[in-house]
Amino acid sequence: MKTALLTGIGGLALLLTACSTTPRAGSAKTIHWVSSTPDAPWQTRAALAVTNPAEPAAPGLLKLDLTTTYQTMDGFGGCFNDLGWQALQTLDGPAREAALQALFGPDGCRFNLARAPIGANDFALGWYSLDETTNDFALKDFSIEHDRQALIPFMLAAMKYQPKLAVWGVPWCPPAWMKTNGQYKGGHMRQEREVLAAYALYFSKYVQAYRAAGINLYAVMPQNEPIYNNNVYPQCAWTGPELNVFLRDYLVPQLRRDQVRIEVWHGTLPTAATEFVDPVLGDPVTGPMITGVAYQWGGQQLLQRTHDLYPDKKLMQSETECNDGQNSWTQGLTTFQKIIDDTSHFAGSYFFWNLVLNETGRSTWNWRQNSLITVDRTAHKVIYNPEYYALKHVSAAVQPGAKRVAVSGGPFKNVVGFRNPSGSQVLVFENDSDRPVTAEIELSGSRWRLEAPARSMNTVTTGD
Repeated sequence: MKTALLTGIGGLALLLTACSTTPRAGSAKTIHWVSSTPDAPWQTRAALAVTNPAEPAAPGLLKLDLTTTYQTMDGFGGCFNDLGWQALQTLDGPAREAALQALFGPDGCRFNLARAPIGANDFALGWYSLDETTNDFALKDFSIEHDRQALIPFMLAAMKYQPKLAVWGVPWCPPAWMKTNGQYKGGHMRQEREVLAAYALYFSKYVQAYRAAGINLYAVMPQNEPIYNNNVYPQCAWTGPELNVFLRDYLVPQLRRDQVRIEVWHGTLPTAATEFVDPVLGDPVTGPMITGVAYQWGGQQLLQRTHDLYPDKKLMQSETECNDGQNSWTQGLTTFQKIIDDTSHFAGSYFFWNLVLNETGRSTWNWRQNSLITVDRTAHKVIYNPEYYALKHVSAAVQPGAKRVAVSGGPFKNVVGFRNPSGSQVLVFENDSDRPVTAEIELSGSRWRLEAPARSMNTVTTGD
């Protein structure tokens, strides 16, 4: 491993290698500190162990309170899209496998969850649904053959590195004939009984077909961003009460009749208005049917409120802001800060949007957006963007089943802590200032001093 000198605390030269200093007896033997800066992402750095128990702690000691626990973490992931798989196909075999391993493998982000579109989304190869035969209420022409071109191969390729990968599905748009305008863009979901019944059957067939294809589908949601129908890509508008009726009277009963055991979530909700969540979770019949709520964009403001009102429901941040394809360090820092903020407000799972795109970053409908990985087709190389490291700093350290724990003290405004099922402790923090910041932290009864580089993402994990 390449090493370099970092001058800092007390004039000491700290090697950028794993810390092996032994603190006092009965405490953590080691910590592992990884830091990412614009010029040096994912660097292992060393902290100075405070070995004298009598030495007073520095003012503002940053520490975890393991006695105060919050939500259980289900995991992290991103969305499978047609264009991501298409970009990966332009690489030779070893490069493609390296990219997949960087996302799903044990030395990469270790993603254990993923999102999938039911039918076309804005990064599909083009418009399609799983049954475009008008008024096919029995869904005799239902088919997932389109998905066998890109989506399912993408998922199966990821499962080589994460065999237990769990996927949830959500439609951007129903079959066009189920909408008021008969088109994939614009329009509203039709509310006739036979249409809603057919749509519930559509979900049931989707789950069964995907599971038969080898995909571990663990949840479905009724509609991506139901407040919108004014853009060029596939969309469909619903009201909150309409979604409640569909979930309560059609979707859940259909899944039960077909003996399809799967979690039903409410989402994905992009607005801070409560017009979608309260009609569903507040309904005494529907509420108990729903496992959790998925928020994205402006809806993330409702995470804390939803937990306070409906504490038995799981919460998810289902889509990061897509940005504009620049994949800048500033955007990466912002995403890192939002991961910390959303998990601090009870999000138990967190999803990036595009896993992989080519160098244009453009969708079929000409949206230019960020991705964790860029495949430069001209240079024939893979680029790991700043947001890749933002996700990896958390997803590689926080195990499924971890508990978020209370954090106190310290000089950082963006910080969150976890305790893993293995017993290891995780401290994630951002130094968003333009200068290095010295901090003293306490983990597993040991104190350590470190100097966080300017504009850096940081993760410290105990080795006990």
